[in-house]
Amino acid sequence: MSDHHAFEQGGENYLFFSRSAKLYQISPLAALLVREFFPAEGGGALPPPGTMPPQPLLPEENTLYAELLALFTHELSVPLPAAHQQDDAGSENSYQTFSIYLAQTCNMACCYCWNRGGTFGKPGHVMEWSTARRATQLILSLVERSSAEKIFINFYGGEPLLDFPVLQQVTRELMKHEARLGKNFCLTLDTNGTLLEGHAAQFLARYFTQVGVSLDGSQRIHDLLRPGKYGEETWQRIVTNIRCFPNPKLLGIRATLTTFSDSYLETFRHLTTLGVGRIQLEYCHEPGYHQNPIYEKLIVPPQRQLDELREFVDYYVDYIACYKSTRDIPFVSNLLDSINRIKRANRFTRPCGAGTNTLAINSHGVVFPCIAFVEREAFAMGQSAEELSLNQSLRGFEVDGQLPCHDCWLRYDCAGGCYATHYDMTGHPRQPHPEYCRNMQGRAEVYFYALTQILTKCPWHLER
Repeated sequence: MSDHHAFEQGGENYLFFSRSAKLYQISPLAALLVREFFPAEGGGALPPPGTMPPQPLLPEENTLYAELLALFTHELSVPLPAAHQQDDAGSENSYQTFSIYLAQTCNMACCYCWNRGGTFGKPGHVMEWSTARRATQLILSLVERSSAEKIFINFYGGEPLLDFPVLQQVTRELMKHEARLGKNFCLTLDTNGTLLEGHAAQFLARYFTQVGVSLDGSQRIHDLLRPGKYGEETWQRIVTNIRCFPNPKLLGIRATLTTFSDSYLETFRHLTTLGVGRIQLEYCHEPGYHQNPIYEKLIVPPQRQLDELREFVDYYVDYIACYKSTRDIPFVSNLLDSINRIKRANRFTRPCGAGTNTLAINSHGVVFPCIAFVEREAFAMGQSAEELSLNQSLRGFEVDGQLPCHDCWLRYDCAGGCYATHYDMTGHPRQPHPEYCRNMQGRAEVYFYALTQILTKCPWHLER
């Protein structure tokens, strides 16, 4: 079991302890001593505090060795995180997040679309009101017995605005029960932006708390990666809709980066010209995703990803340091979410609540553990609250008892990773692909570096 990790990033040396989630910035000499006397693999038991090093050292090195030994002794005595406790009480559940696949069809033909426009290679389909009504009743019945006070309901696709009349009906039906249930419904939608206009835009601006729009940066790159269904250009139409949206604060832009994209930083700069407050950038998924050779050609090489993230961190930290309040930052990056999560130092023993606090409902009314499992028939859970049944492979996961996770220094942050991504890459939801693990670890090192830079230059942005 590896409970610490020493690494270099941005010319600085760091030491991270898994059990406490504490990060230390250390000197080059300390880093050298850690590598020599405290290796993560095969280190065995620590010698008692005050023990001399196993070989003669200079006086300065002796002092530093003693300090490191005391630090390791303290950090490695921190108890392991408690295992997740599943509430088995039949009268209550923990469901908080629901995704509704309104339209399993799309009016665009994005080259990297992981669910093929929501169709998953099947005939396109939109949810009828009769199905939507049953899905709404299912959500309401679960929410009524949920311990969560804030309920997130996301409309997804394909392109959900292709089924806008049903979206309106579902929204109004949910809102009728909000006060009765004593819950706060937060409605969100993911759209390609081509239909974000007119009455649909007005309706979303009134009832929704967040609208995510997919736009891949500059016009040249976007129109290459995200053409319309018949090859037409879409960037100008989407940008016009973004600029005309009644409440721009609700909008967030999500860009997907491929080998054809501009760099992470250049893409971010393009998107900052559109007047939205939130920008999320993500790379295409790991190699092996869906075992699609064409898709894999779009994957940005891992080292390029890390180099681009580092370049962006240096730019973004200097940029936000000019603002004394986070609310004043014109363009918030999802990078801040990752850094804030690390700063909170929460330790997790399982990755997510797929099927236990999140559910997804496809356009035919079938329930799945989350949006990434939709149309994976082995993971279908039923169509009513009474028959919901979770696939056995998603039950009882604990990261300390799972190979190869139990020996990873990042295990209480990653907590085993995404079940659905593992299933697509290796065929088993509990078996991560080695490339997936390396990418997660590499990004974590960049995020740790970003945290120290913000704490040094503008710590007020992490006060929340």
